[in-house]
Amino acid sequence: MKKGFIFLVALMIVGAIAFQISAYNNVETVTAKVEGKERVTEKSGDSFESFYLVYTDKGTFKLEDDLFRGNFRSSDTYGKLRQDSTYTFKTAGYRIGFMSSYPNIIEVK
Repeated sequence: MKKGFIFLVALMIVGAIAFQISAYNNVETVTAKVEGKERVTEKSGDSFESFYLVYTDKGTFKLEDDLFRGNFRSSDTYGKLRQDSTYTFKTAGYRIGFMSSYPNIIEVK
């Protein structure tokens, strides 16, 4: 019984890592009109997280810094986005509704 539980936990960890790698490599380019945007803040205990959501006619995207891509200008990018303007977004990740997961904007043109 104990070996089965350890195997299940290991399988879940490997699956989570594989999913994150897959999401990181799922890069798409979307041309969309910005319909709205907002800053979201979440606090859990002493931890504090902040990110931006960009609502478009092609779906909702998240905008946050990305350590591995060297993208540390999400606040500047967010400030330049204008409602009712059309942009070409390069995104990475998946939209998973029940997890409140959105593709992250990694480039805007």
